[in-house]
Amino acid sequence: MATTTNEQKQQPRIVVVGSTNQDLISNTNILPTLGETVMGDTFTTACGGKGANQAVAAASLGFVPVSMLCRVGDDIFGKNLLDNFRRVGVEFDEESTVLSNTASGVASIVVDSKSGDNMIIVSPGANYELTKEDVRTTLQAMKPSVVVVQLEILPEVALEAMKVGKEIGATTVLNTAPAPEGWTLEDPGREFYPYVDILIPNETELQKLCKDTPDCETEEEMAKSLLDKGVSTVLVTLGARGAMIVQKDDGSSGNTKVTLVDAPDDLPAREEPVKDTIGAGDAFCGALSTCLSMGMTLEQSATFACGVASMTVRKVGAQTSYPTQEELPDCLKMETLQKAG
Repeated sequence: MATTTNEQKQQPRIVVVGSTNQDLISNTNILPTLGETVMGDTFTTACGGKGANQAVAAASLGFVPVSMLCRVGDDIFGKNLLDNFRRVGVEFDEESTVLSNTASGVASIVVDSKSGDNMIIVSPGANYELTKEDVRTTLQAMKPSVVVVQLEILPEVALEAMKVGKEIGATTVLNTAPAPEGWTLEDPGREFYPYVDILIPNETELQKLCKDTPDCETEEEMAKSLLDKGVSTVLVTLGARGAMIVQKDDGSSGNTKVTLVDAPDDLPAREEPVKDTIGAGDAFCGALSTCLSMGMTLEQSATFACGVASMTVRKVGAQTSYPTQEELPDCLKMETLQKAG
């Protein structure tokens, strides 16, 4: 991770490099088959994209400045997405963010109202217009303390964000969502692992990342195998089970340290039913990055992130479920976590 010297030079700031999409959601009692037209039940829209979700989660907490590096089209969807950033306090450069003659990213989602099963088509649009040069210029100028990236943008652009983050002394966080399909994080010319301080996969993504690694059956074994590829820390999100931190011990022993963390036991949200898990992983990443940028330990940061994610699943929606600083219970107050840590 960034050294103490670099942290002293940099003011706390998170830059999220990633996607922003307009979600178009149709609910129906019958999913259509090929060539079939069915009548829907309800239709809603929502602001989405994994990058945007993580930026909104961090900005909603209001502890540190959050900037979004993305691209949208000069259309009604792009306007809506940027208006949403303004509403929650995500900073962006409008002149470079809005592209003429380009469509904004769209996720067309069809949901079975009875089972909850869904079909999704993501049209990346302007998300794929973000370039390596855009990333390098912006990050070098801003010098954030934390750089957060996902994989809904072009792989070479995501990799460039990791590289530049390392160069400027930022803590680099890679959320491997969605997991690579048809390529890997160690392909020639796409070697991500050496540039990643904190790798955040969920259980399914971890299995995909390690599918070709021999003698790895448990989540712990799979996470440890990624350390051998150059990652500093692997933080696996485990849903209701919390999260697992796997990192090399300080010193020359070569041993690894495994720490299981979860939301505080006295989190009030634990008493409420789970309504919607969409966007919970993004809430985790945004909350974790917030704490890291404030100089908290990884264990404190992950505990806070588990708590925030647990709060979000008690509400419907992704970005609309993310808590503000004022909504945090006492057990998630920064001073409480620091005393506990």
